[in-house]
Amino acid sequence: MSTPIRPVSDYRFLDWQYAPDMRRLSGSAGEVRLKPLSDRLLRQLLDAPGSVLGREHLIATVWTRREVNDEVLSRAIAELRAVLGDDAREPRYVETLSKGGYRWIAPVERVSPASPPAAMHPQAVAADTPRAGHRRRPAVLALVVLLAVALGVVALRRVDDAPTRASLAVDLLAARPLAADPRLEFDPRFDASGRVAYVRAEAKAAGSELVLVDPATGAQRVLWQDTASLRKPAPSPDGREIAVLRHADGICEVWSVALVDLHRTRLDACAAGTGGGLEWVDGGNRLVFTAMAIDAAHAPGLVMLDRRDGTRRALTTPDVAEGAHVDPRLSSDGRHIAYASRRGGEGQLWLADWPGLQPRRPLLKRLEPFSGHAFDANGTTLWIAGDLTRYRALHRLREGGEPELIGGRGALSVDRAADGAVVWAEAAYDADIQLGKPGDSARTTIARSNRFESQPEFSGDARRLALVSNRSGTESIVVADRATGRERILALDARFRWVRPTWSARGDALIVTAYEETATRLYRYRLDGDRPELIEGTGDDAFHGTELGDRLVFLRGHGGEHSTLMQRLEGAGAAEDLGLGHVTTYRASARWLAWTTSTDAVLRVAPWPDLVPVREIPLVDSGLGEALALAGDALAWVDRGRLWSLQLPDGEPLDLGADHLPDGNGPNLAITETGEIAVVTMVSVNIDLMIASATPPSE
Repeated sequence: MSTPIRPVSDYRFLDWQYAPDMRRLSGSAGEVRLKPLSDRLLRQLLDAPGSVLGREHLIATVWTRREVNDEVLSRAIAELRAVLGDDAREPRYVETLSKGGYRWIAPVERVSPASPPAAMHPQAVAADTPRAGHRRRPAVLALVVLLAVALGVVALRRVDDAPTRASLAVDLLAARPLAADPRLEFDPRFDASGRVAYVRAEAKAAGSELVLVDPATGAQRVLWQDTASLRKPAPSPDGREIAVLRHADGICEVWSVALVDLHRTRLDACAAGTGGGLEWVDGGNRLVFTAMAIDAAHAPGLVMLDRRDGTRRALTTPDVAEGAHVDPRLSSDGRHIAYASRRGGEGQLWLADWPGLQPRRPLLKRLEPFSGHAFDANGTTLWIAGDLTRYRALHRLREGGEPELIGGRGALSVDRAADGAVVWAEAAYDADIQLGKPGDSARTTIARSNRFESQPEFSGDARRLALVSNRSGTESIVVADRATGRERILALDARFRWVRPTWSARGDALIVTAYEETATRLYRYRLDGDRPELIEGTGDDAFHGTELGDRLVFLRGHGGEHSTLMQRLEGAGAAEDLGLGHVTTYRASARWLAWTTSTDAVLRVAPWPDLVPVREIPLVDSGLGEALALAGDALAWVDRGRLWSLQLPDGEPLDLGADHLPDGNGPNLAITETGEIAVVTMVSVNIDLMIASATPPSE
């Protein structure tokens, strides 16, 4: 692939000005920061205005891997058009030539680099883009940006992390890519000198590299190339070594790499499959990380390893119901430690005094989907990468306060330096839903966009599919007609996050769950109407409802230590506990109930209404999470890295193999009564590092 020369000028065309060194589009609708692929594609078009660029030429010059085909190029062009507000049928920027390729048709001029105009939201349209081919004019983009402002997106201003004292501020609008590598870039951490340690790897290939980069010069040093997966590097306080997790063949190990000679030392074993995390304490003499669970009744907890004598001490022993303790982070003054308890795709963030770890206080009002956190320089505020306000982005949180969205859309992990600089991994996922039959290797895509499709649920006749998608910016519920291909986005209150659609057996309706402030509530959405109706009597902690012909089944206390499976019979005023213990996952059909509990690794299935006899299916994995589906007598699940199905009540498990396993943490598997299986399939993922420097506050 040809390597473009670093530009010395910006491009101006119609509604936009493009700064390629920052991958930043600026216009009347706000600002857009392109991901590297879109940047390379746009540069190729802008550098040859009016010229026909063949498809093979674009594939050869834009992509770094050779397995790219015409379909991938078409989707990339559609993604770029969506960002620009272009329409393939009435193009203003990119014209498609039948069998010929593409041509840039808008006037282009080179201009001196200019300061970016005031924008309404940093990265308001960032790494994820709308549905390919969907018409999106700049005016629509402006409306989306204005809506983001109305929802509290406040990153226009510089973020002051310590209003009670003079501090440094961070301007996320001035963020820039830290590395220009086409591979995935994970887990950035600052060292004491302001350099950043991170891991990079190919998307679908074994092996990874531990890298140290100087943000000031861009100079990089590869510290370790390995065939295994390296994750979560943690530079030591004295700058002499970097601790890192190594995952290979289902085994997790803690290693250290000395910077002077790159000598590697295996330090200890850690808990596989938890996400882990490392933190230096006691001036660099000890390491805190996630160790294997002490027994079947407990989840992996935190331990502290003494580097001087190799001894370790258990710090936490969480119950299985709480989930593994991961990602310990120590405040700069050494007085507090923050860590997460995570189970599935959601978790709680805990703050405790150090070194006693007591008392510990929950920082989130309920379980939330988040993936990383770090203390700011003053040690009183946490920056969190996650979906705390319906946007996967960076948030700021003080103990006792509400999460505040501050920008950096797509943030997957975050770290802050002593001087106030911030670095994060910015991720963009594209997942579709694919359908197949047992024993048939062919797959058909039945739900597709350039965003993340998940939580599929078939209607009883299997003619329609309900799913959750973030194609509109925040999570929306979509109903797709399999026969016509038409899709409908439900009209739902944009203040809330809507998840877990299931089809009602009492009419043409969906049961959906809403995250409302501190509550989770169940709603019925009739498809012949235009608004959801609250299901009374289920409480403010109801979650994941399934409406059968004679009863409503739902979880109460979702994610808590005592979540239970409830039922409310038709005509009854109150719900009753089914008495199944702490239920972590369930699925229900007209004839069967399938569920798992926190006490053992067993999938249980029993018939309505008495729920006896119970068929028990042992699970080798610690738990299948949400990879479970039930329709009629057909059951499907994931265990031992393979997909399984059976026909109830007496069918034997059928191994469907490992070729089409579902992706993602949430519900990612659906089945029809005839045995067709739909899985969430990751189509592409881009993860890049972004960095924003701190600046002194204005006088």
